[in-house]
Amino acid sequence: MGLTIGLDGTPLLGERSGVGYYTGRLLAAMLKVYPEGKFLLYSNRPLGALESDLAGAVPVAGYFPQSRWAWMQTVLPRVIAQSRPDLCHFTNSLAPLYLDRPFVLSVHDASLFLYSHYHPRARLLTMRLLLPMVARRAAAVITVSHSARQDLIRVLDLPAEKVHVIYEAAPAHFAPVNDQAELERLRRKYGLPEAFLLYVGTLEPRKNLSRLLQAFQRFRQQGFPHRLVMAGPWGWHMEGFGREIEALGLRDAIQFLGYIPTEDLPGLYSLTTLFVFPSLYEGFGLPPLEAMACGAPVLSSDNSSLAEICDGAAYLVDPRSVDSIAEGLRRVVADDALRADLRCRGLERAGEFSWDRAAQETLAVYQQVAGQKEPPGG
Repeated sequence: MGLTIGLDGTPLLGERSGVGYYTGRLLAAMLKVYPEGKFLLYSNRPLGALESDLAGAVPVAGYFPQSRWAWMQTVLPRVIAQSRPDLCHFTNSLAPLYLDRPFVLSVHDASLFLYSHYHPRARLLTMRLLLPMVARRAAAVITVSHSARQDLIRVLDLPAEKVHVIYEAAPAHFAPVNDQAELERLRRKYGLPEAFLLYVGTLEPRKNLSRLLQAFQRFRQQGFPHRLVMAGPWGWHMEGFGREIEALGLRDAIQFLGYIPTEDLPGLYSLTTLFVFPSLYEGFGLPPLEAMACGAPVLSSDNSSLAEICDGAAYLVDPRSVDSIAEGLRRVVADDALRADLRCRGLERAGEFSWDRAAQETLAVYQQVAGQKEPPGG
């Protein structure tokens, strides 16, 4: 008889970004490696049709679409009490303050406390108050890198034995795309030039995009014709970004693609000359790993989790130095042998991560919380 696990399904609503992908990919892998388990999905509004590899999960009614926060604190505890899972897992740093079941909490980074100026005020007011409370009440906390674990133990004052590191991974189908017809289809679909640098992620201040623009301007001034292509949704506090582009004379050199369907990303990674991700702080930093899995050479930051995850397979720069970023762009793009070496090392490094392994390690945490003697699926 397997465990019944209640999972916060709200990150699966709408167009997915970081935590939504994490939740969906982890759940799909757990359904695969632990078929004897039962997974209940809770959400404040109907989830709609989910992809086939999530079909084994059971949505549980009990909605309050007006406010996700109010739903989680008032409606959800009653729904959980009625559905009686053995434990619950909340994957987005927020859980009910009062719950009659043990729960696991995923906290992806400590940026709310270490880089508070990169978050909207409303989020700070709620999350900085609630996160320490729910983290201390959680039976276990999962985070996604050793760097993030050290930060969370310090800023939330958590016992070290309570915080578990379980790495994310690129999706299994992320691999170099060699089909020239498919690559040409994507080039036409998105209007991509022959030579371009690629950024993938939410467009927000923490991603250090202003310094990237300044470094890219210097790179272009050295005679490189490449365009900078930015794929991802607009985040908060980016009102002046267009003016920065104009002031730097880069209007014709920057291309915004908006939100990209997951199925198109491997081709974009495969087409780019260089993937760039000089973020100021990440709990894991999935886009560089995705790019490496698709054979793209990667330039990223030497800070937070990014050096840990890239581990010698990317060209690392100081994200606070425009000079460092600009020199990195110049050096990697100008050196064919260096890019080839980064491609090989990146593919090897990306192969060390697996969602099946993440699922098994997450299930081991569930087993510990549920007090079982035998590991789930073992």
